[in-house]
Amino acid sequence: MVEPTLAQQRAAIRAGVSNSRVARGGDERRAIGKRIEAERRGESVVEDLNRLITPARQRRTLRTVQPVGAVPVTRGRGNYTPPPATSPGGGIAGPLTEQSYALREFHDSQYLFTADGVFVWEFGPPKKLVLTDANGATIPIDLASPE
Repeated sequence: MVEPTLAQQRAAIRAGVSNSRVARGGDERRAIGKRIEAERRGESVVEDLNRLITPARQRRTLRTVQPVGAVPVTRGRGNYTPPPATSPGGGIAGPLTEQSYALREFHDSQYLFTADGVFVWEFGPPKKLVLTDANGATIPIDLASPE
């Protein structure tokens, strides 16, 4: 028995691969063709329409409940009280200004050091600011402590 050459082995492999591809490709094409044919004939149109249309739900009314208590049923009423006319639309009217630096409050002093420790910067982080808006209303602002 003579062994096939390398070229013959490769040719056999190529033929096997192309045969397997042709068989699968043909089957797919035939299946697609049958599906398109069925769509043209409208075999599944009724099923598709039934799937799209949901049946209308029947409306049911709630049962009536007998009124309870001595107060007769009335419509709701309320008295409108307009907001204070301090500023248009309420809230804070800008610009905010600080009238007095003396009203500021500060947290405990903090220290920042340079990497070599030669310079130290001491600063007092602000704790509270008291500002005044355009209408003269006092607005205190409390600030968090840096940790």
